[in-house]
Amino acid sequence: MRRKEFIDTILNGISDTFDIYHNYWFNNRKFVIYAYNYKNRDKFSTTDSAKLWDMKCFEHLFFINSDSLDEEQLKDLVKFTIEQIEPHFVRNDNKLPCKNHMYSYISFIIITRNKPDDNVKLMIEKTNIVKKYMFGARGYSNIRLVCVTPSQFSVISNRYGKEISDYLKTVSYTHLRAHETRGNL
Repeated sequence: MRRKEFIDTILNGISDTFDIYHNYWFNNRKFVIYAYNYKNRDKFSTTDSAKLWDMKCFEHLFFINSDSLDEEQLKDLVKFTIEQIEPHFVRNDNKLPCKNHMYSYISFIIITRNKPDDNVKLMIEKTNIVKKYMFGARGYSNIRLVCVTPSQFSVISNRYGKEISDYLKTVSYTHLRAHETRGNL
């Protein structure tokens, strides 16, 4: 499967719940896609001032299209995320996230032509970054990393990216089965 086809398949699956921006630039970095999802959940509310429980949940999903992924590129991405993306997208360049912030996922789908080597695979799997705000009273954020090589049906993720990884494996498998079925007609 070609990378563009793979991205289009993913976008079809998330377009109802995410705002999607193509060729998104942030601090001199280009992301093929930036997708944003916000959920406001409240319970037992009769008015805005009479809410028993309220929480705000966010996901920032960045797509990177690359021929390969090496250790330095991965380290640089994690550093950029901690120093630039998290402060801006989660905390809006403030000390803390918004009121009633429950969680923010900073998710990356890195689509490569060449499968990463074993060292990079291990680095992805061991990248488990969580940041709690006010000891968790203002929620948390985490980094979800997934590297997919569609041509080899390879999906590698960290612990927090498992849900995305499972989805991408399903997308890959479904696409493969569709091509096999077409070939057998």
